[in-house]
Amino acid sequence: MSVWNIKEIELPLKFTWAISRNSSSKKTNVIIEYKSNNVLGLGEVAFNVRYGESLELIHTQFEKFLNLCPNSLSNLGDLEPVFKKIEICNSLRFGIESAFIHNLAHIAEMPVTKIIGANSLAKAKTSFSLPIMEPGEVASFIKDHNLSRFCALKLKLGSEGDLDFIKEVHKNYDGPLRFDANEGWDDPDSLMRWLEGPLGKIPIQFIEQPFKSSDHDKYLALKPISPVEIIADESVLDGEVNRDLAKQFHGINVKLMKSGSYFKALNQLRCAKELGMKTMVGCMVETSLGINSAMNIAYGVDYLDLDGFLILEKDPYNYVFEENGTVFLSHLH
Repeated sequence: MSVWNIKEIELPLKFTWAISRNSSSKKTNVIIEYKSNNVLGLGEVAFNVRYGESLELIHTQFEKFLNLCPNSLSNLGDLEPVFKKIEICNSLRFGIESAFIHNLAHIAEMPVTKIIGANSLAKAKTSFSLPIMEPGEVASFIKDHNLSRFCALKLKLGSEGDLDFIKEVHKNYDGPLRFDANEGWDDPDSLMRWLEGPLGKIPIQFIEQPFKSSDHDKYLALKPISPVEIIADESVLDGEVNRDLAKQFHGINVKLMKSGSYFKALNQLRCAKELGMKTMVGCMVETSLGINSAMNIAYGVDYLDLDGFLILEKDPYNYVFEENGTVFLSHLH
């Protein structure tokens, strides 16, 4: 006999999280619980309105899942027929899958990576993301949060003050910068003028999803001439990573809440590498439960952006810790 449960967790943030689409001072995520053999497995659902997900939708789809799910599950394959019968959003699908897999891992006393066929990663350096802010706020923000300890800073862009914001960060931080416009830019020509002009001497590692995911022609035109790597985020959900995507981007940002599955995410990373693309594992605003899950697929990737739990006022789980810009699994800390 197994028991499923769902609960909401409210997560106040350390600061207002502003990106090109919206801003917020708190986040509500969902935790899926799966109890079998007196062992509890947890999975996090960090839903995102960008993909049509909402708290109401999560609850509605979870109820449908419960109505179809067998009372007893013997292996992961028992979940697939249920997923095929109902429409379920990717973040919830991952929450359910991961709760089940984490339960199996506890019972079998083996790491999750062994169950999903991945290599383990115990610690890794991560970047830290700055929300959109006024240029005059940058110096104090970097100092107050001691951001010099991170290997790179990722800037959320998409406002009229982007150029001044970028210059101010560069003035107050010596390391490389990553740009993330969250589909907030529109004109490739203007971007190229920036890159060849005022941004030419700034150490930029990559630009993440500058235009809308539907702007294929813009990406096809930009990639061959861009002096920096262009990384796909919103253009990569749960589908295949193929040659068409490789023609538009230098690399991909894989997030479990987008792929909806450990196995799909691992396949996306593998396909990207086979196509010669750079690989990155990222996250939403998540607790250390979700970040711990992301580390299960992160071995051997080129870039890590696993700072979602560092934005929280208080992490409720403590599965992962950060020290000097390095993320550690809790048993190593």
